[in-house]
Amino acid sequence: MDIKQLRYFVEVARREHISDAALELNIAQSAISRQITQLEKELGVTLFKRSGRNIILTVEGRQLLSQATQILELMDKTIHSFQQHVSHNQQTIYIGYEESDASQMILPLIQTFEQQSNSTMIPQLTKHDKLLDQILSNQLDLAITEFTPVLERETHLRVMPLFEENYYMYVPKSHPLAMTVHPPLSQFTNQSLYCLEPMTSSIKSKLIEKTKAQVRMISDMKLAQHILSHNKGFIISSQNSLLYDHVNWTKIPLNHTELKRMLCVVMRKDNKKNDINIAWNLICTLLNKSTIY
Repeated sequence: MDIKQLRYFVEVARREHISDAALELNIAQSAISRQITQLEKELGVTLFKRSGRNIILTVEGRQLLSQATQILELMDKTIHSFQQHVSHNQQTIYIGYEESDASQMILPLIQTFEQQSNSTMIPQLTKHDKLLDQILSNQLDLAITEFTPVLERETHLRVMPLFEENYYMYVPKSHPLAMTVHPPLSQFTNQSLYCLEPMTSSIKSKLIEKTKAQVRMISDMKLAQHILSHNKGFIISSQNSLLYDHVNWTKIPLNHTELKRMLCVVMRKDNKKNDINIAWNLICTLLNKSTIY
């Protein structure tokens, strides 16, 4: 006896007609008849008898119907209970982030989180000025963003600084500034400056303020290399740029200047999702300074 046989039996008993039960179950009449016959052989009783065009339950059939109904109801309740439990535990954690050196760690973060939890993680690249609103409105569970005084003032938010994002100035080797140690940003006044995307608006604004120069945005790595190789300007990029060292240019660290920012992770204190703390702790572990560099 198996669950399929009991379901077929109960459906036929309720409808008193094999063809009607077959339509409801969307299977062939012969399949139902075969299962009912096997069930009768296994139990050693006759479950149905004919009454005109219909079939009705025998005494043994009525007894089995009562017990089979209870078995199927209990099984359905058990399945539903476990499905609810799984659904409750398998939640989705929505994480927003802005372009930064942390972006490269989003995939390892998702992979590690989903290995260690019952939930899934959905990433969303978002502009800096949108992240806080989306956290406050519960559109996002977590955000990796720039640490600002505004975040510090939000008492119902949990905020943890992660690492300082620094920048480099790439200078053609033939230029006199290539030999400068710890140059102030003001020393790059009147130079042709290019920011290699991704570059946040706050960093670009600081650069313009301190250099008083016109800053152009570019996104193509080969174009950046062309500018440097042909002495057409300087390139500003983050520490994890793919603009590698080269014989034609020098990389000058700018961590002694104002051109830096602190990245942090933020969430609502009242976020009660099951695996939110696993996600929080993983971010704090994976996105520390030793990992990013």
